[in-house]
Amino acid sequence: MNIELLLQEVSAISKKYDLINQKTGGYFNIFKIANIASDEVTICRVLYELLSPTGSHYQGITYLKLFVEKVLKIEMSESELASAAVYREYSIDENRRIDIVIRTKERLVPIEVKVYAEDQENQCYDYYQKAINSNLFYLTRHGDFPSDYSANGLTDKQVTAISFSDDILNWLGKCLEQKETIKIAPIREVILQYMSAIRSFTNQMEDEKEMEIKDVITKSPENMRSAIAIESSVTECKIDLMEKLFKAIEDKVGRKKLQNEYDYSANEGEKVNKFYSRKSSTYPGISYLYKSAVKPNIDIWVRIEIDDLIFVGYCVANRLKSGEQCLSESEIMNHIRWINKPVIDNWWAYYELLPDDNYDAAPDFRNVDEYYLKLFNKEQFDSFVSICVNKINEFLLK
Repeated sequence: MNIELLLQEVSAISKKYDLINQKTGGYFNIFKIANIASDEVTICRVLYELLSPTGSHYQGITYLKLFVEKVLKIEMSESELASAAVYREYSIDENRRIDIVIRTKERLVPIEVKVYAEDQENQCYDYYQKAINSNLFYLTRHGDFPSDYSANGLTDKQVTAISFSDDILNWLGKCLEQKETIKIAPIREVILQYMSAIRSFTNQMEDEKEMEIKDVITKSPENMRSAIAIESSVTECKIDLMEKLFKAIEDKVGRKKLQNEYDYSANEGEKVNKFYSRKSSTYPGISYLYKSAVKPNIDIWVRIEIDDLIFVGYCVANRLKSGEQCLSESEIMNHIRWINKPVIDNWWAYYELLPDDNYDAAPDFRNVDEYYLKLFNKEQFDSFVSICVNKINEFLLK
């Protein structure tokens, strides 16, 4: 089978499951309808509710016990489990709250959850100090380890990385196998929709669809050869699109950008070329001078950047040292008066997602969602660039 025929067969499978979802209500998902499918607060609340022995599911420690065994892989006696309490936004000081904490008579287990939010300085380090007879568990979409900015020297002996894509989905599958869960439709359906939302923000197919595509690919040497040829070209297509997008934005903004190591084209496009070969982002982007010398050696830039998503914002750039915020909130508000409140994150003073500051409508360049795929259509690409440039010009001109 040649490549074109393989793509046609895989496309037919995708269309079949699309039709099945339409007919069976598979797309009727309350998380997606309410625009909360990747909202970190909502995801944590549902996770907490399932884990809590006093949760509204009235299944006691059933789900918590499975979580401890299958995800945390901690050996707990029945008596210790019986003493367990689960907390959400567990306060450790005035400014820090651990997303989820499991506390028993023998241990305190902190769990930090990151869907799209960035690490904060010393966040994981501080949370680990509160653990008792336990590691800190760091839950992300794909099981990434926290940045050193957050871990501050902690190793995998102290921090255990867990994932929504594998660990949480496997645990939820075990929850669905429980007899009481099968019998109670509201709980069963919420778990199924929660799993669908997780698959969406971790870019995974439904199991049946994935198995059918695997069967097509592996049924002959020719199919496998074609699949390998496709795989080797996909990353290059992604790189080409990212470079094309930055170039289109640069041309349409039409201003002189800053030439520095943070630019997407610096060092022969190194940040774009290596984006998909690295586990963490290389942060390609474009920077423009917004205000010069607001303090000695301190400038403010307007910067467009891709992490997994693309965003625009204000960076406080220190000519002598980068990576740390050099201005207070009041100083930021004095220089960028139109924002309601700074969003301070490392050197960032404020940022918004492109095109419209909506997590659920932003193209995901690493995990490839529907909004990303639309960028391969010329008309939608041009429209996206125009909307982005209008937003960027707002940041430059205000």
